[in-house]
Amino acid sequence: MRAGKGLAGSGRVVLGNYALIKGLAVATGLWLAAATFLYVVLLFQGQEQPGSDFNPFGLWLFMMVVFGGLSLLVGVPMGLVMGLLLRPVRRQWIHVAVFFAVPSAVLWAVFGFDPFGGVVGLSVGIAAALGRLSVCRDVELVPAGGIR
Repeated sequence: MRAGKGLAGSGRVVLGNYALIKGLAVATGLWLAAATFLYVVLLFQGQEQPGSDFNPFGLWLFMMVVFGGLSLLVGVPMGLVMGLLLRPVRRQWIHVAVFFAVPSAVLWAVFGFDPFGGVVGLSVGIAAALGRLSVCRDVELVPAGGIR
């Protein structure tokens, strides 16, 4: 964590563009890896009907495009809003905890508090928290009235 010159007790937490891209790549990559793992487990548990045209790679590719698109369309705006709201908070562990709790709770509620929704929510929350944790060293503290 780098502090600006003359920074007293108050300041804002700011991430640069590189940190935003790094956090997004880590979070999305981890979540797509978790989805791939879940898909492989479910693939080997299921029974394929004889004579079916089931294409496992095509379904996996479809899942990656849909889940990756959802992470860009929903996850990025949610992360930006949380990041802007957390600017006055200097403790990084609070940022990581919020990045875990908010997506987990939102997805669990979207799925109607279903156990499957809880698992999906936890996987997304863990990925988002680890993505935020990966950029903790890239944080800049700027004075409260500073430009940025």
